Amino acid sequence: MPYATFLDKVLGPIGVYEGHRTVFDDNFVDRLCHYYTIIGLFFGTILVGTAEYVGNPIECWCPAELSPDEVKYVNFVCWVQNTYYIPPFKPVPYEYEFRYSNTIFYYQWVPLILLIMAVICKFPRLVWKYMSNRCGVGIKKLVELAKQTHLNSKEDREQKLKFVAQYIDKWCLNVRAHRSGIFAPTREQAASLCDIGCGRHHGNYLISIRIMVRIMYFAVSFGLLFFLNEFLQNDIYIYGYDVINKFLAGQDWSLNHVRFPRVTLCDFDLRQLSNIQRYTMQCVLPVNLYNEKLFIILWFWMTLISVMSFLNVLYTLIVAPMKKPRKNFIKKYLRLNEIYEKRERDALTKKLLQKFVELHLKHDGIFLLQLMSNNVGSAVMGDIIKHLWDLYRDRQFQINNGTVPKPADKNSYVSYRSSNGTLSKEYKKTLANESFV
Repeated sequence: MPYATFLDKVLGPIGVYEGHRTVFDDNFVDRLCHYYTIIGLFFGTILVGTAEYVGNPIECWCPAELSPDEVKYVNFVCWVQNTYYIPPFKPVPYEYEFRYSNTIFYYQWVPLILLIMAVICKFPRLVWKYMSNRCGVGIKKLVELAKQTHLNSKEDREQKLKFVAQYIDKWCLNVRAHRSGIFAPTREQAASLCDIGCGRHHGNYLISIRIMVRIMYFAVSFGLLFFLNEFLQNDIYIYGYDVINKFLAGQDWSLNHVRFPRVTLCDFDLRQLSNIQRYTMQCVLPVNLYNEKLFIILWFWMTLISVMSFLNVLYTLIVAPMKKPRKNFIKKYLRLNEIYEKRERDALTKKLLQKFVELHLKHDGIFLLQLMSNNVGSAVMGDIIKHLWDLYRDRQFQINNGTVPKPADKNSYVSYRSSNGTLSKEYKKTLANESFV
C-alpha cells in the first residue's frame, strides 16, 4: 500500500525534514499535524507571550487626578479582572450586568492555550510511537540497520540485508494467536469471543493503529476549531468566512472588530480613605493586534489541516483493504531482481506470490516493507524482498518435499528453473500440491 503521498513527492526534502529524525514512519499530512503545526503554535506563544509580559499589554486612559502609581495600579487591575467591549456608536449601559455580558476573558490566557493546543496536536503521534513499539519488531532500528548498508562493503552489505530479511521473516511467522500465563486457555477463548478482526494475531496490527492515529489527527484538527470557539466565545469557527466576505466586499475586516477589539472598557473600585469610588476606564489592548492576526492564520491553518487529514483518512481507508496494491508492491521489487518475469507468470507462480503476500507477509509485513522503502531506497529494498522471497520459497519447498533445494548461484531462484529458463517440472509439481489454507 503506497503510504507516501503525492505531496511528499512534490515537496521533496522540504516535506520530509523534521529536525534530526533518521527514520520517517509517516507522510507529509501527518507531519503537518504533529510537527509543523506545533512549530507554528510555539512561535505564536513566543510572539504573544512577549507582547504580554515584556511590553505593555494594556494601557488605560485615567483621570488626571490619579497619581502615576494609581495609573499603574489601574492598568494591572484591568488586565487581571478582564475588560468588556461596547461598540463606539452605542452608549455605555448604566446597569453593570449588561456591561459584563460582553466581557473579554481570553487575552491573558492565549500563550497557555496555544501550548495546550500544541500538546493536543502531539498526542496522536505519541500514541503511534507507543503502540508501534509494541508490535514485536524494532521498526526504527531495523530501518537504520538497512540504511547503514550503503556504507558497508559488498560482503557486509549482503550479510546485513540477509539478517534484516530473516528478522522480518521470523516476525511474520510468529504472528499467531498465543497466550501464556494464568488461565491462558480461558483468556484465549474469551479473546476469540470478543475478536474484531484486528490485532497482531491477524497480521493487521500496524495498519489498524495507523488508521486509528490518522482518525485522531483529523479529530484533533477539526475539534480544535470548536475548542477555540469555546475559549474565545465569539463564533470563531465562522471567523474565516467573515474575514473573506469583508475582504471581497472591500471592507476593513479588522477595524473595531468585535472578536478582537483594540479599545475596551474597564470598571474598578478605588478605595480612598472611607470612600469607595467607582471608575469606568477606557483601555487599549495592543496585544489584540497580535491575537487577531494569529487567530485568523490559525483558523485558516486548522481548516486546511482538517481537510487534508480527512482526505488522508479517506485515502487510507480505501487503499488499506485492497489486495492489488500490496501485490504490485512486491512484484515491483521482484522484477527488479529479474524474478517475476513474464515467462514465469503462470498460474503456479501467481499462486505462490499470492500466498507470499496474503498469508505470509499480510498487511503488517507489507506495511513494514513499504515504510522501509520510503527510508532506504529501491536498491536496498529490492535486495531485502529478494531474500524474503527466497526464504519463503525454500520453506514451502521443504514443507512439501522434506528437503531444501540448494541454490545454483547468487540468484537462488534459478535453481528452480530448467535448462530452457522455465520452472522445473519438480517445482511446478510442488506448487500444484500447495494449498491456501
